[in-house]
Amino acid sequence: MEEQKKLTYRPGTIVEGVYRAYSEYFGFVLTDEEHEDIYVSSKDAGSAVNGDTVEVETMISKTGRHSTEGRIINVLERANKTVVGTYEMTKDGGDVLPLDEKINMLVEIPMGEEMGAVTGARVVVEVTKWPGRWTNAEGRVTEILGYKGDKGLDIDIIVAEHKIPHVFSQKVMNEAQHLSRDIHPEPEIMDFRNQHLVTIDGADSKDLDDAVYCEKRPNGHYMLGVHIADVSRYVKPGSPLDEEAYRRGNSVYLADRVIPMLPFELSNDLCSLNHDEDRYAMSCIMDVGPDGKVTTEKITPSIIRVKRRCNYEEINKAFDEGIAPDDLKALLPMLKDLDDCARLLRQERHNRGALEFDFPEYKVILDEDGKPIRIVKRNRGEAERMIEDAMIAANEAVARFLTRDGFTSIYRVHDHPNAEKLEALKHLAAIIGYPLHLPEEVQPRDLQQLLEKVKGSEVEQVIEVMTLRSLATACYSTDNVGHFGIASTCYTHFTSPIRRYSDLLVHRLIRQQLGRKLTKQAEEKQAAFLMKASEHISLTEQNAVDAERETTSLKMTEYMEPFVGEPFDAHVTGVTKFGLFVGLDNGVEGLIHVSTMEDDEYLYNEETMTLTGRFNGKQYSLGMPVRVTLVRADKDKQEVDFIMGEIHSPLNLEKRRPGHGGRRNGNRGHGNGRSHNKGAKGKGRRNRK
Repeated sequence: MEEQKKLTYRPGTIVEGVYRAYSEYFGFVLTDEEHEDIYVSSKDAGSAVNGDTVEVETMISKTGRHSTEGRIINVLERANKTVVGTYEMTKDGGDVLPLDEKINMLVEIPMGEEMGAVTGARVVVEVTKWPGRWTNAEGRVTEILGYKGDKGLDIDIIVAEHKIPHVFSQKVMNEAQHLSRDIHPEPEIMDFRNQHLVTIDGADSKDLDDAVYCEKRPNGHYMLGVHIADVSRYVKPGSPLDEEAYRRGNSVYLADRVIPMLPFELSNDLCSLNHDEDRYAMSCIMDVGPDGKVTTEKITPSIIRVKRRCNYEEINKAFDEGIAPDDLKALLPMLKDLDDCARLLRQERHNRGALEFDFPEYKVILDEDGKPIRIVKRNRGEAERMIEDAMIAANEAVARFLTRDGFTSIYRVHDHPNAEKLEALKHLAAIIGYPLHLPEEVQPRDLQQLLEKVKGSEVEQVIEVMTLRSLATACYSTDNVGHFGIASTCYTHFTSPIRRYSDLLVHRLIRQQLGRKLTKQAEEKQAAFLMKASEHISLTEQNAVDAERETTSLKMTEYMEPFVGEPFDAHVTGVTKFGLFVGLDNGVEGLIHVSTMEDDEYLYNEETMTLTGRFNGKQYSLGMPVRVTLVRADKDKQEVDFIMGEIHSPLNLEKRRPGHGGRRNGNRGHGNGRSHNKGAKGKGRRNRK
């Protein structure tokens, strides 16, 4: 597993890639994993904007600081046809300066194309003419988001920047409002209304996808039923509802709102498994043996009636303290069977080497005006774990079912780790005293053993983050390469069709398997569509994750603003040549710039990943506890800066401010923006296994 040195292009080579701007002064063109990124100065970027697909001509480095430099000669495809910015009136119309500092251009708005915006308005602009060598871009205002101080404007801007569809057309709403509400038994569907099914979700959840039932059999096995809202019964291929759901790809859960994949008439009502109401479902009935092995007994359309809506907090309280409301007590024997069954499933997954991350999760609580008032740590109890176990088992059972006839299907895949990143993980583990020996073909249990070794130590979180960084990103594919993270050879997403288009597709495939088979021509057409859909919904999912992370970062940073000048206990989460990244117990992370560490001259050792004082010998390393003082919380840039130690004299912020971007909060991935996303259920949590 030797680290491969990346190749460089010869001067004069013309190559295609994606331009990534890092500031107004420079950027890089990313081509492929084998070659080094190509450095491009702002004067050689032409009209390229961050994210554009470009042709770049390589050239000899002018400074000698970069192995490969280049000049963009052609923009092949624009990444952004719209930008979000601040409008300023001029005598000829107006100008819009993009809020994203990586989009280095000014957009001129001709008179009459401003939609009535005045100076200071945050607007969405459609670019009609891209910048030339000596000319600015031109465009027209398509939406006025609001003005500084407006409630929710900060998150409206994030929604607009990520181009997340958030308004349903009248055509879509009309279809949703005219769906039949009649629910009645049919000969070809099973009736589970006599079973005591329950839903278990967060107390504030509105879209209830799944209901569960479990029963211990005389032979020691468990009958586990997972019943999922049958969205495919209502959302038909090619309908306005379907086209809009495909476009969105998934629901998006932001700090102050939910942007649903389907209108509320479906997501919160007709398809939501509300208690004491008949609902159509897709049911997966499984037999779970004492060894945790699962045998699928039945996958079928059904009709169900949830007996009680439960929430995680009350189930955990019943399990941990024996305290339960009267109407829950009668269900506790069934829930105890479910818990025992889930523990068997969990142990079986552990035995095959599935990775078990235990990242703390945080939620920013907002007041009615959208201002953050506190950050709470989410605790995962047994209730959350047993529902996750049941959902993973159902997802695997359905994936196996869909493979049996050999037709093209859609899978949730998670490829093997990148060798180069595994080398970085091995290096870090060795530095902090946990040498990692990996075979040529790395298996999940090889990494899980490391996670078990560091559990409870000061470096546990650091190792978990670095392990996460070494992994590929989970996505959707028609090529079943398995799921490395949960050590599964066959996995899909079946359990959340209200909020994930992938699951809606899987439900349709189940119906197809149970009914009339496709012709060869129809199968080929469907295979091509599923391949295209897999790529699309993988992109919409990543976009949603980025937006969710950004809103959390925004609100965490805003929460810290009143605490400038106050001390905190922290721990070191990252060490670089320019300083230390530190994390607080509330999940907030920030930077201590090396220039503010005034008690000595600190030197960075890349081999040991430490900062050491030249004269006093004091050393800072990953995981160590430190006492810090907050000196800056910049909501607009989502950056937080600290200095080392407590301040016992008036705080001079201008002197202390390092002028170097701190870490964005809500990103536990140490800068790479990647999340392994635990779990299989999760309504707004980071759970997207």
